[in-house]
Amino acid sequence: MIDLWKQELLRSGTIKVASVSLRVTWARKLMKPMLDEQISAVTPRGAAAMYEQLQLTESKTTRKPLAAATQRLVLWASRNFFAWASTVGCVGSNPFKGVKPVGKVSAGKPQLRIEEARRFTQTALELFETSGHALPIGALVALMMGLRTQELLLREVRDLDDGGRFLWIEAGKTANAKRHLEVPELLRPYLLRLAAGRPSGALLFGTAKTGMPRGRGRLWEMVRKLCVLADVPPVCTHSLRGLHATLAVQSGSAAHAVAASLGHSSFEMTQRHYAQASSVANAATARVLHILDASHAKGEAQAEVIAEALRAQLERPILLRLAELLRQSEASSEPQIRPCQSIRSRSVGPNRSTDSVERGHGEYLAG
Repeated sequence: MIDLWKQELLRSGTIKVASVSLRVTWARKLMKPMLDEQISAVTPRGAAAMYEQLQLTESKTTRKPLAAATQRLVLWASRNFFAWASTVGCVGSNPFKGVKPVGKVSAGKPQLRIEEARRFTQTALELFETSGHALPIGALVALMMGLRTQELLLREVRDLDDGGRFLWIEAGKTANAKRHLEVPELLRPYLLRLAAGRPSGALLFGTAKTGMPRGRGRLWEMVRKLCVLADVPPVCTHSLRGLHATLAVQSGSAAHAVAASLGHSSFEMTQRHYAQASSVANAATARVLHILDASHAKGEAQAEVIAEALRAQLERPILLRLAELLRQSEASSEPQIRPCQSIRSRSVGPNRSTDSVERGHGEYLAG
């Protein structure tokens, strides 16, 4: 029956092969004592006993009992199997329906602090320059752009578009994974170096010795190595994706933009598993880069000087009008004035004009 269920899942075409294999593997593992029995022999009491035994199962990786999240995954897969068996008339009811999950699921993973993330970034760039290895840059793509590990490792040279300005993701874990993201300026030259002179279909971050895409474990190993070299707490690759969400949210981009950049259908998923609860909604890659790059601190101080000079020169009615237009631009889906765009020199009164305001400094005019 489990084999038939597997065939039905694969035939539906709505679930990835890897996901189907995961469901089937865990269902078999949970119901191992009953695999030679008739499916109708599994009773609610037997289902509860099998789940209790699962809680004592030791993880091969950690040598500890299975995490609560894993236990719930196994229980969900088994319920899913019997729900299907019920629809095809092989069982009258779902014996796992009344089994209650136990334990608290740990949402999110430990994340680096901002200063630690800066050291991690600098270390990755230095390692790339000395070794030429692609994966240090891959780790930074995970941090600064929020890509999943598999999304990152499957990127081809042709996915780096418009002179390195955009990175296309055509498919991924969910339907929402399809997106194209703006590449931070810091990463563009490094990604272009990885792509230079290579066929459009070549994998951007290289292949294993077999010619297949690098495994997830290789990127995980590189992230751990960078943590050691940067003298920061060890984190996993997925933690970098979470840090991207946290920094993006803290920096002030819209909640839906954070979710979209991560390939989520809603910010609820982002908030529950990625962004830390203390961060406030709103995220974008450019703002994440702004936080990670310490050199922006000087730019902010210069912007304040420019803003004060403008306030001193502009007449009050013009300042009020600019502030109003900026407020309207933030509330509108098609802003009338974009704060990030340069405001070129123009006449603002008798014998007075403004100097060019550098990109990113327009936001200070609203004050």
